Amino acid sequence: MTDSSVEDYVKFFDKSLSHHREWLHAVLTKLVAADPGALAEGGELWRIWRGRTGPVMAPAQVALAALPQVKEFEGCKLEAYPDPETGGEPWTIGWGTTTYATGKPVKEGDVITQEVANALLFARLEEDCVTITGRVEGWDRLNLNQRAALLSFTYNVGPNWFGSQGFDTITKALSEGRLADVPAAMMLYVNQGGPSEAGLRRRRKAEGALWNAGPAPAPAPPPAVAITSVLRAVPWYPQRDSATGQGLRMCFSSSCAMLLEAIKPGTLKGANGDDEYLAVVQRFGDTTDASAQIKALAHFGVTARMVQNADFQLLEQQIARGIPVPCGYIHRGPVNRPTGSGHWLIVIGHTPTQVVVNDPWGEPDLITGDTLNANGKELRFSRQNFGKRWMVEPIGGGAYRFAPGKGWAIVVDFIR
Repeated sequence: MTDSSVEDYVKFFDKSLSHHREWLHAVLTKLVAADPGALAEGGELWRIWRGRTGPVMAPAQVALAALPQVKEFEGCKLEAYPDPETGGEPWTIGWGTTTYATGKPVKEGDVITQEVANALLFARLEEDCVTITGRVEGWDRLNLNQRAALLSFTYNVGPNWFGSQGFDTITKALSEGRLADVPAAMMLYVNQGGPSEAGLRRRRKAEGALWNAGPAPAPAPPPAVAITSVLRAVPWYPQRDSATGQGLRMCFSSSCAMLLEAIKPGTLKGANGDDEYLAVVQRFGDTTDASAQIKALAHFGVTARMVQNADFQLLEQQIARGIPVPCGYIHRGPVNRPTGSGHWLIVIGHTPTQVVVNDPWGEPDLITGDTLNANGKELRFSRQNFGKRWMVEPIGGGAYRFAPGKGWAIVVDFIR
């Protein structure tokens, strides 16, 4: 590859285009194969990406430092509750979440799992940290505790406060480098006279104490934060052991049953919970019918939809919410020309180069389309080969070709 061709790739890269993102994943696959630690946070590539030459505090590190403070004052409720100031909207759930990763607001009656609540909290802290890193003047001068104090403040008041109307005092203190004045400036934001004033005063005092605590060593985030995200609580329901007589054709139901039990633990009973789920599906149609699956999930309080334009970015967004994703893929025939009627599994995690799945039938050979064995629990597929079987379009004769951005998936919007 010549220098000019590299420049062309970078100059015209568009993250909104699924085939450009697929190209980037292929580049990352080769990069990580050559140097497994190349993408680790705090490394040389990370420092270049962040535009820093000195020590780096990744958003995940600041989020970890702020986490105990935020949890102490937010508290966690797994059922939506009203705003104390209005008695209604904005409705809140989990650790103070008012908007899901999809952008949709929390509604009265929503219910989530603890795993989803934790994922939403950490993802929001990282996102807020990235926002204020780019906004707050003098951010690079702050130690870890000062950044964590501001991140806790931000989680409470919103990420766009710096430079906004009503935040003049704290904005000026930070802009002018008057760091000793910041705790007093934060104390101005307590909703004076409102029902939440007492709690906010306690929170601001704690944030001020954290600010004044002095420098602290930056904790290294666990590898799961930096590189890998896997939802360990997803059960594996093998379809082969079904007592319903439908075992050979219930991959769709088994995958959706795994989804249901992961986000609403205890709904299905025993190792054959997918048989219990299938009985509900059959009230609405056949096990292969997507509309029957959507209605069955709704029966259990899960609002979901079938999409045919999914990509890896959507998978990552759902996993960040703590929600695994059933996906339909073409599992037979060679990887560059897959064939057959298709099969369903559930994606439970990802790395920069792989997806982690539970396959109800067993372990497939993605290159040849054969089945290797009956153990389909926590399999790791390369994004490149899985993508060629998942994001496809028909070309006739029962065959398919790679079509970036055309993956089949069940996407959860709400959990009641």
